[in-house]
Amino acid sequence: MKRIGVALVALICLLTIAIGVAEIHHRFKFGHFVGYGINTDVVLGNSDVGNSDMYYAWARNITFRPFPIEGCREASDVGGRPDSVYYHWDVQKLDHSNQRWISLDGADTWVPTAFGGSWREVPCRPVKTLLQPLGLRRLAWVFKDWVTTGEPVRMAIHSSATVPPEAQKVIYTELFIVRPPTSGVEN
Repeated sequence: MKRIGVALVALICLLTIAIGVAEIHHRFKFGHFVGYGINTDVVLGNSDVGNSDMYYAWARNITFRPFPIEGCREASDVGGRPDSVYYHWDVQKLDHSNQRWISLDGADTWVPTAFGGSWREVPCRPVKTLLQPLGLRRLAWVFKDWVTTGEPVRMAIHSSATVPPEAQKVIYTELFIVRPPTSGVEN
């Protein structure tokens, strides 16, 4: 019985150390700690046309229950390739003169509403997906040429494609600045 107690204490200690190391690693990599709930990170990555030119919003579910997200099913135009699901999101920046969030509606075109992005015009075949506990999913992106102002922006990811944004859970990323690629040459 004493061995079970020692093993349990050792397991708890190892688990605590592993969680602590993971939290510290995440803090150094992304600048914030991870908490219980839906967490987002913005990661610079490659698009289909260049390197280090796309900012992706990744969401991780740090809960014990799946998190439902309703997206739109888009048929693939490539034979044999499965349909894809995309989610509604807005790229937003703070309008300092009015102290409210405005949305990107095309390359450096901003509309004066927080959820006024161009996704409203796209027809949608809704489909629910589940972000499983400890699951990770890419939900949104910003191409570097869409935002050239150098001001902090955020992505507002909608949990539903059919419910108005005011009546649903919206997941916000941390503020970040879209920067041009560091090298002048793109591959």
